[in-house]
Amino acid sequence: MDSETTDRAEPTAPLAERPVVSVVVACNGAPGALERCLDAVARQLANTELVVCSATEQPEELRRRYPDAVWLVREGALVPVLWRDGISRARGELVALTISPMVPRGDWLDALRASLADADAIGGAIEPAAGLRAADRAECWCRYARDMLPFEPATSLELAGDNAGYRRERLLAVEETWLDGFWEPEVHRALAAAGGRLRHEPSVVVEMGSSAGATAFPRQRLAHGREDGRTRGSRSGAAANLARIGLSVAVPFILVARTLREAARRGRRRSLLPVLPHVLLFDTAWAAGEALGHVDALRAR
Repeated sequence: MDSETTDRAEPTAPLAERPVVSVVVACNGAPGALERCLDAVARQLANTELVVCSATEQPEELRRRYPDAVWLVREGALVPVLWRDGISRARGELVALTISPMVPRGDWLDALRASLADADAIGGAIEPAAGLRAADRAECWCRYARDMLPFEPATSLELAGDNAGYRRERLLAVEETWLDGFWEPEVHRALAAAGGRLRHEPSVVVEMGSSAGATAFPRQRLAHGREDGRTRGSRSGAAANLARIGLSVAVPFILVARTLREAARRGRRRSLLPVLPHVLLFDTAWAAGEALGHVDALRAR
């Protein structure tokens, strides 16, 4: 179990001083990634609160560079739990989510605010940064094939929290769905059921920089896949859980086929093919995690 959150924030400001946007950055990635992310965000801050949620203690030097930020630490936590902590602490009318490997483009916050003028939740575009290692490019394809440019604005529930924005009052209305962690599928279904407007928005762009690498990412995929399988399995009977465990061997190939389809739609299949073995490895880790999650669901019955 993760440890208690350490909050380095100053006392909460009065309502009149509350920011328009709270930017929540979850950090459990590669060394140096958080600094690059924060530098890009800081250039855009205006009437904006910065909340940094980390799975490890961050260097004092880095914290001193952003003295107005809220710094939260929950040792060993997964990103959805870090987001949960950040959203709970956020004070802005709007909440922007991202993770430390992401480097927002220069107009990121302006585009996010404009997009939320007529939506309750938006998910933006995620592009691989130049010069990435093969494992990092594969991770980007594995996680964000749907979010790579080009695509048209569209109503969608499949929005990546790694580059997303929400009306905070809407999140608070479905708070029960993210009290144990901000897992996007659960939250987005609840928002839509409550009449929320959710949109996939190509104008809100971040670039994925170096991540934790080819060893750490499969562990993360295993953990996230297990949580997903456990959550879905808790809503299903024993027969459905057993069937999903049996079908898990096909899941990596289904996921790879979806990634190939998205790459073809964008005319980018040639950039995917060299890293396809990595993508298959990462998708296999997800499938194994899902299967373990369904086993967990069966054991909990």
